[in-house]
Amino acid sequence: MNFLPECVLILLTMLFFLGFGGKPKKYHNVSVIIPAFNEEKSIEHVINVVKSISSINQIIVVDDGSDDSTYDIVSHIPGVLLLHHKHNKGKGSAMNTGLKKVDNDVILFLDADLCEISKKQVEAIINPILNGDADITKTKFKRAAGRVTELTAKPLLQFFFPELGFDQPLSGQFATTKKFIDTIDLENDYGVDIGIILDAEAQGLKIVEVDIGSIVHDHSTLKELNLMANEVVRTIVDRAINYGRLTMVDDLGNSIRMEIMGLSLITFGIFGIFFIKFMNLIVSVAIIVIGLIISIYYIVRIIKMSIRVYRQSNLSSREMIVVFMKTHFPIIISIIILLFISASLLGSVSISSNQISIEPISKNMIIPTSSHSNQSVDIRGPYIISNALENEQNLIRLPTSALNTLQANYGDYIYINDERYQLEQSVNRENDLIRIPSDAREALDVEPDTTIRDSDLKSEFDGAYLVHNIDINDMSNETINNTTNVNLNTTNMSVGTYLTDDSTDEMVLTVYINNTEIGKTTASIEENATYSIYINGQIEDNLKINTTTNGSVFNMTYDNNTIVNVTMESTNSTSNVKFANDQSYVKFLNIHINDTSD
Repeated sequence: MNFLPECVLILLTMLFFLGFGGKPKKYHNVSVIIPAFNEEKSIEHVINVVKSISSINQIIVVDDGSDDSTYDIVSHIPGVLLLHHKHNKGKGSAMNTGLKKVDNDVILFLDADLCEISKKQVEAIINPILNGDADITKTKFKRAAGRVTELTAKPLLQFFFPELGFDQPLSGQFATTKKFIDTIDLENDYGVDIGIILDAEAQGLKIVEVDIGSIVHDHSTLKELNLMANEVVRTIVDRAINYGRLTMVDDLGNSIRMEIMGLSLITFGIFGIFFIKFMNLIVSVAIIVIGLIISIYYIVRIIKMSIRVYRQSNLSSREMIVVFMKTHFPIIISIIILLFISASLLGSVSISSNQISIEPISKNMIIPTSSHSNQSVDIRGPYIISNALENEQNLIRLPTSALNTLQANYGDYIYINDERYQLEQSVNRENDLIRIPSDAREALDVEPDTTIRDSDLKSEFDGAYLVHNIDINDMSNETINNTTNVNLNTTNMSVGTYLTDDSTDEMVLTVYINNTEIGKTTASIEENATYSIYINGQIEDNLKINTTTNGSVFNMTYDNNTIVNVTMESTNSTSNVKFANDQSYVKFLNIHINDTSD
């Protein structure tokens, strides 16, 4: 993945934080504006707290048409400028009224219903501005976020203003400078708080969210919450329109869609070259070029728009990266997919003296359809041919998937050019490697580092004979009828097969001793060929088997008390592994029975 865009954004943001806007100015005196509507229970406490703070030398209370005793209480408190609305006009309107009487450069806005607010909490709000550490402060406190915040404000802010990362964006307690407030128009309702924050963000001011701990706040009624939600939504959408966020989000979304389309065209063109027969090289390359042009054009647009957003951000580098990843996640995934495809193609490159060859080799998904198969869905190949390990010139090591493709077991023997080799398991972490001794490789005409598809593996071993050893102890937990003297530990059978390019009807061979199955395997047959059955190395019968054979093909009593029965049945599938006939180098079927009475 290319992290250059993220690094550029982080660098620009850090430079911005380091002083593009200059450090805020220090101040000394504060004016506090307290909008109040029917707050007779708490207004006096709030006023007494702010009066105890030396830097606050002007207290303005705006009675917003209260019909309780709020106005009367405040009117008897000295040192307070009391303003009055005959009718309730809304929080923003009350704040506007108070602003007309402000004398100081720093303004603190406090709600009048904070019945337990403390001097320490108020000082925490104003000190960052007085010390020149912020242009505007807003509060967060230990209380579960409100329903309006979680259901309306946060989702909209995340969509239109993803660079904002405030825990409680709708907190009503904040402080700022008169210089800033004079440059904006305050909303007249509950949208005033978030409107101020968004205006400050648009101007690039330094906003600090101050944790003031726990506060006690009056709970609003459902009707009041509904009104608040409508006004907050309207304010956020209005600011999104005014600051071009609606257009930007639409442009960004469209650019992301076009970027993904460009990357998809590149991927489609690559697949067209290697896997789609009806697409010639010229068409495929043209699609790739068009995809590249679209991708480059729109990735540049996306980077420019992202930089414009993040330069205004007050997020940390980590938070900014998280936002970037969420916003551009579809593009990132598309690029990762394309990189994996490109890496696979690079791994398929071979260079000779006069040409460069790129031949992707895919894996093979095997889905068994035969009821006689014990295998599950499997992903096999491709395989890389390698040299045999030292002192293993009679062993061929291969992974389980390759063994299953050859329809063999570990311990089986394979005859290549009349030389016998034993099949053994790959060593650790060599799941795609087939180690073959040099003589066998020469006979098979295959070089080290050759890559072979799973579907081509049998063809590579064309003409090789397999002797499949089946031990009764590997078959089941059943026991043979104890009326015989058969030794279970040494009773086994071997079946000879060979590999061809010709795929014919497959059959399952099953061997029973005294009506108990001791082993079975599958392969196809050569029509009208002769197949010989051996018991303990001695030929017992020559069989003519064809694809219509179904049921018992051999039945005899061996050594007076051991009944041997061999059946052949169709599996309704095909195979290019054939049972060895009398013309083959190995035996078709050899059953070894060890009599304990010997």
